[in-house]
Amino acid sequence: MNKIILLGGTGFLGKALFPLLQKEGFKIITMIHKNHSKLSSDIFLGDISNPKILDSQLEDNDVIINLIGQYDQNLSQFIQKNILGAINILNSAIKKKNIKIILISSISVYGENLDHPSKESDELNPKTTYGFVKNITEQIYQNYFKLYNIDITVLRLSTLYGPFKKTGFIPNMINSINKNIEMIIYNNGNQIRDMLFVEDAAKGIIQAIKNSQKGFSIFNISSSKQYTIKEIIEMVEKISQHKIPIKFSSEIPDEKILSADNSIAQKVLQFKPHMDIEEGLKITINDLLKK
Repeated sequence: MNKIILLGGTGFLGKALFPLLQKEGFKIITMIHKNHSKLSSDIFLGDISNPKILDSQLEDNDVIINLIGQYDQNLSQFIQKNILGAINILNSAIKKKNIKIILISSISVYGENLDHPSKESDELNPKTTYGFVKNITEQIYQNYFKLYNIDITVLRLSTLYGPFKKTGFIPNMINSINKNIEMIIYNNGNQIRDMLFVEDAAKGIIQAIKNSQKGFSIFNISSSKQYTIKEIIEMVEKISQHKIPIKFSSEIPDEKILSADNSIAQKVLQFKPHMDIEEGLKITINDLLKK
């Protein structure tokens, strides 16, 4: 390995991953989208929609970690970052030798799987725009592997939580507490989620680097545990010692269940999540309440 090019290193997951990469002693070059810090030899300003953004940074034997393309309410930007961004990254990668790419995807690509936690071999049937776009993005990467034989590892992450996260239902709960604003919970809070602490997700990425796979590989990086939204609400109320103003709704605008089996990642990548959910929520909530 020559160096790691980290795309999206200043985001929620990137902030947890970057110090772990440093601790492992990797040489890291980080792309930032906004010039909010002093540029240096290990930071460069770039936009993933630029077709040649990586051409001057990428060298033979580099590893690209693509964290860009997480949920964005602006649909056109979300699609552009994922689909156009994928094409631009891959077109740069095929100009060099022995490039490895780690793509961060989501278990949302599976859609609802009511029978068992989703496995990598399961048919993909996304139920949301987010899952659908992630599915298309994965297919673009797989097609480039078939055409150009690039080593690509796709990591499908379950629902992330942790400090510094600004969006999602846990920050929304704390916002409801702080501002005493009623929060609407769909499906009467009975939908099930697989919650993964952000540092465990970052360690999963580290394991994917250390146990580098040849060809095109897919791994679920998840907790393999299931909690209803009601159960999570109860834990948040207990930890925060506040009652959350909530209105339950019978509407079901999202998946009833999002859960994934991580047994293959445990076996092949030696990945194992360590954070207990109550301890992880305590760290997350204390950080959010301070802010």
